[in-house]
Amino acid sequence: MTRPSPLACTECRKQHLKCDAKSPTCSRCLQNRLKCNYLPSRRGGRRKTRETYRQHHDASSADLLLSPHTTDMNGRDASSTISGQQNQRITPVAEGQDQDAADSDARLVRLYYENFHSAHPILVPAPLYEERKYPAYLHEVVTLIGGHFLSSAPIPDMASVQLSASGERTPCKVQALLLYSILSCARGECSQAHTSFSQAVDIALELGMYRQEFASTSSNAVEAESLRRTWWELFIVDVYMAALQKRVVLRCSGVPYDVALPCEESVYANHTNIPSPPTLAGFNKRIFTDEETSYSSFSYRIEAVCILARVLVLNSLPETHRDHLQAVENALVSWTNHLPPNKVDIVDTYGSVDEILFQAHTTIHFAAMLLHLPRSSLRPVCPETECPICPVIPSRLSPSFTRHVHDIKATEASKQLSNLLSVRPSVQRYSPFVVFSLVLCGMVQLATSRIHSSECSDHHCNRIILVLGCLKTLKQKWPIANRAHYFLRSVAAETFTAWIESRYPQTSNAVPLASRNGPSNLPENNAWLSVVSSNDASRPAETDIQGIFSPGLLSAYIDPTCSEPLLLGPMPDLDFT
Repeated sequence: MTRPSPLACTECRKQHLKCDAKSPTCSRCLQNRLKCNYLPSRRGGRRKTRETYRQHHDASSADLLLSPHTTDMNGRDASSTISGQQNQRITPVAEGQDQDAADSDARLVRLYYENFHSAHPILVPAPLYEERKYPAYLHEVVTLIGGHFLSSAPIPDMASVQLSASGERTPCKVQALLLYSILSCARGECSQAHTSFSQAVDIALELGMYRQEFASTSSNAVEAESLRRTWWELFIVDVYMAALQKRVVLRCSGVPYDVALPCEESVYANHTNIPSPPTLAGFNKRIFTDEETSYSSFSYRIEAVCILARVLVLNSLPETHRDHLQAVENALVSWTNHLPPNKVDIVDTYGSVDEILFQAHTTIHFAAMLLHLPRSSLRPVCPETECPICPVIPSRLSPSFTRHVHDIKATEASKQLSNLLSVRPSVQRYSPFVVFSLVLCGMVQLATSRIHSSECSDHHCNRIILVLGCLKTLKQKWPIANRAHYFLRSVAAETFTAWIESRYPQTSNAVPLASRNGPSNLPENNAWLSVVSSNDASRPAETDIQGIFSPGLLSAYIDPTCSEPLLLGPMPDLDFT
């Protein structure tokens, strides 16, 4: 057996392949029509510095895109070895600069895993990233995403060049294109997002990633889990993107998929003992069996997205049977009712947020709004932008209930979604796709405020302020959130500015408003003081609760509820002792 040469060319080193060290060109470079260079032996070749990519990006882009796609002996596309081709045009950097570049790359990878991976967890867990040795184009996508979480300006986009140059049709290429499509969507680059995603689906279907046995061919349990997650993430993103289109096309749903379900996020992050994956059929049968089987948050997220897909298809039909509409409504309600106790809340006992479970709950409320809004009497103001910032809302559709009931259900779904936002105030790790749900939530609240009385304007205004706060934070990272924030804030200003000015008149001779709905002066015989000074320490009767406070104090500091003008009417269990 031929031993590998102690001297290897730069191309073979980058691919970690054996080199026969023939001069002037090794056999592998000769076969792949690559320029063969030999450098003094170095231990552990590092990836090219990001500064080198910046300096030579313009000079190399055209050559890379026009280079022929050839395949090496292991089936890899020779044009994917971009760093080697660029090496022909550059002078080797100093060792210290090389180390700085490696540290910079490591930081960007860390930012990717800290801020983005939990929302779209398809790559191997963070501790295994370096060991996995992903291709250069996938690594470039990871660092590009990580760069969006830098405090300084994002790094230049070199990933598009590498993706275009690589002709590989592998699971890694699917992962790179999928992540790049999500990033492009977050940056408002709609055309690029759909192009990249379409390419990812093309390769995935060609490889048969929708089949259960595809992932099982990997002998590495973590890699097999990553492949399963990649297919399901494709499935989920396919539905999210379809919600933004006038014509619903669901390519991943059109194949006989039977991929096993992903494991729990904590198990995957630990990566030492990946269990045998449950089947989709078993998950769907869980309701009819006595067996207590635990399923991951990812599984419930998949089910929620399937319900969203049913809503999109139903809304795309001009007329639907009442039973079809009711079936989807039943699915929305049943999803919540059949959640196990540990999946009802998105936070655990330590306060940690389950990002995937958060997305699952968000998707259900998003689907409910999309189902009921076109069948209600609510008419939200829809944005007209080149890149959509909210889902397509069909024209007035036939209701299954009265339109009043659909009003209530759409409004309730938006309230539940905004409640989720208040549970997790930090939005740093939100998926970019959450932006579209937030915009729709704010639009429903605005539309509802127009048909409700002014007494509950506080209620709707506060929820919109909550949504705007989330978008304001997200827009620091994602341009799509910036557009959404600008639109929703502008529309909300038109609705609430006059109302706010009426509550707080600016004239000098205006009477101060200590109360929103009641008198401004406290009564001389304050009921609260009389209760405190009373020798009777027992709890006051429920009918006397409103007598404890002055009406002005209550209405000034506690917002009226949306459904009940009598503030303390629905709160008989309040204990003020």
